Amino acid sequence: MYSKSCLIYTPNSGGSYFYRSRIPKDLSSHFRGISEFRLSLKCSIRSRSKRIAQNLNQVVLKLFDEIRHGMKSLDIDDIKEILKTEIRKQILHAHHVFEGTDRWNEEGVEKSLDSIKTRQINLKETLKTDRRKYQIEVDQKLEGILASLDIAVKKDSVEFKKLRNQFIDLYLLRHEWMQELVNQTGKTDDQFRRDAELKLGMELFPDIQNHSESPQTVQIPVKTSVAPLLDKKTSEGIQITLQRYLDWKRMEDVRAKTIQEEQTIIADFFEIVGDASISEITKNEVNHYIEVQSKLPPNRKKNPKFRDFSIDQLVKKNLPKEETQSNHNINKRLTRLTTFGHWCIRQGFIDSNPFKGMKLSVKKTPRKKRLPFTPKDLKQILKPEIYLDWTINYQHPYSPDRASNQMPYYWIFPLGILSGLRTNEMCQLRCSDIREEKRGMWFIHVEESEQTQVKTKNSIRKVPVHPILKELGFIDYVGNMRRKKKDRIFWELGNDRDGYARKVSRHYNEKYLPAVGVWERNVKVLYCTRHTFINCLYSKNVDENIIKALVGHEEEFTMKHYGGDPFSPEVLLNEISKVSYKGISWDRLKVV
Repeated sequence: MYSKSCLIYTPNSGGSYFYRSRIPKDLSSHFRGISEFRLSLKCSIRSRSKRIAQNLNQVVLKLFDEIRHGMKSLDIDDIKEILKTEIRKQILHAHHVFEGTDRWNEEGVEKSLDSIKTRQINLKETLKTDRRKYQIEVDQKLEGILASLDIAVKKDSVEFKKLRNQFIDLYLLRHEWMQELVNQTGKTDDQFRRDAELKLGMELFPDIQNHSESPQTVQIPVKTSVAPLLDKKTSEGIQITLQRYLDWKRMEDVRAKTIQEEQTIIADFFEIVGDASISEITKNEVNHYIEVQSKLPPNRKKNPKFRDFSIDQLVKKNLPKEETQSNHNINKRLTRLTTFGHWCIRQGFIDSNPFKGMKLSVKKTPRKKRLPFTPKDLKQILKPEIYLDWTINYQHPYSPDRASNQMPYYWIFPLGILSGLRTNEMCQLRCSDIREEKRGMWFIHVEESEQTQVKTKNSIRKVPVHPILKELGFIDYVGNMRRKKKDRIFWELGNDRDGYARKVSRHYNEKYLPAVGVWERNVKVLYCTRHTFINCLYSKNVDENIIKALVGHEEEFTMKHYGGDPFSPEVLLNEISKVSYKGISWDRLKVV
């Protein structure tokens, strides 16, 4: 039964509603004592949010009942994943319906019926005018299906010809089925086809003459010859399954970088173990995958030394241990595969996760911590005659004509030590992110958008533009970019799978910092500008809560949970103005 307590309004989250579910007392131990969980509905309309919450509550109550009666043979982590996924699915469905695009949309039904009818007419006409050509195309498809099932039938046999005719009859009948299906349920024929293909692991009803209608699937590379354990089926089934999984991730608004990584890792797994459906995978295949991975170099597809070699060739090289992947790297891959396995369980493809519990033991070694730059370091880095040569006047050895496009090199370092922004946060800044809150008071807004990413939700914040940055001409520079119709401040920096920071980070970490003698791997790097800023705030006895608000750390201490910003613009500007570094000739660094 739906209750008002399921719906929570949170003005500080942009006016969005949240769904809240309380954990029944008899299931408390299953959920490690957690009393409730919440998920954002990403909706500010109360009536719509109420309907979404009603749908979600029904799903959650059903799951609780299944857990209570032992119908789910899953551990606590699996259960939590099911709840989260089901809730997301309901949210997506509810938004879909309320936007007028649900399955009973009359216009959509009519368009689908017209489309089916047109294809039916076209097919009948083709069979009348050029049946032989169509039969050839059907034969090619049938040969592939029969081969995938290990069925040997000669192409010129009576059995094959009968099967061909039955296939054509079935395909003709399909259009009638589709019309009935649309009229009865409102589902399109594409929805039916995807469901059927997913269950059977093959293209059941391909549009032979119109390949554009067939769903695009992820192409998995041809398997290697490295002792594949499975070679019973084509990879068509897993391609469809993987495509569905990636589509699901996209619906959940997972970052494109993460989706690409998961696609690569999963495809890589099936390349190693051999073509198979997910239901055929056991821990034996996972062990084989781990064994092969332990003989491969890290980032083999990026490293010029290895990228032209196949997996089979690399395994035969017997690379020394220091050139192969660490257990830590292999475990990162297994984490992605385990997530995929959990999803397959929820979809009903498998009963247990073959990837679970397969991680390798890792010897923990103390990790070197990044250190802030010392006053001596900063004086050396920001020595005007050296700094300007390596930034604004820097001439790339391979592109000397691009000397005028080195402004990001110039701005990133002072911006980092005077704002505490992460490197990618700085590199992705848009002109619209620099705003005047009050007369003369400018702020940098760190936000998530289609063009920008944040590390966590706590990273969303606003940081005053330090007075020194204003003196250097940062506001004027941003204004100049606006006049040039540039969307991003540092428009010269391209975006790749790791964000916008790659070019600048490499310049500092591989060239400039080593050249001035302050670089140390993983200890003294460009990212340490953030550590330097934080360290300076602490040295000035700035309140820890204000420090966390400025740098985007945990915010449980703040008043954001009760609505509004906890600190006024004046307070934030006053505290950040305390950041100063002795011995730096800022006036000689000004170029704008």
